[in-house]
Amino acid sequence: MIPLLFPFKQVGDFLIGSPIAQYLSSYPFDLVDMSNEDMAPSLNYSISHPSITLFVSDNRIDFIGCYEELLYHGVNLIGISISHFSVLVGQDYVEEDKLDFEEGKVPQYVYEYPHIGLQVWARGKLGLVISIMVNGEEHYLD
Repeated sequence: MIPLLFPFKQVGDFLIGSPIAQYLSSYPFDLVDMSNEDMAPSLNYSISHPSITLFVSDNRIDFIGCYEELLYHGVNLIGISISHFSVLVGQDYVEEDKLDFEEGKVPQYVYEYPHIGLQVWARGKLGLVISIMVNGEEHYLD
């Protein structure tokens, strides 16, 4: 599967809001049950090559995590700098959060791009993108 991004809608074959059952026979998922978590209870269905996790609530895909490849306008968004990312998506981030944990003594930051439905994780302040969470429009409704 080619992980093409369609903002607010899908990554490759996976449609946000669609029933997970329609994918179970087509992909070799690893399942992690996180349904008892307080922050974001879900069942997590993961594949590798490309590394993608489907976060599922009520048997439907709630959001999608991409960890090695996410293509947008022919460019892999994973591995580029936050400044380059902002240029590619045509707008700057609206929120920045520093996380409490570090990877190799370098803190991770989360950048919100609600105009395109993405939460972008970077290694270091304004560093390289290491993962992206793809959300549907309903994620941004208050």
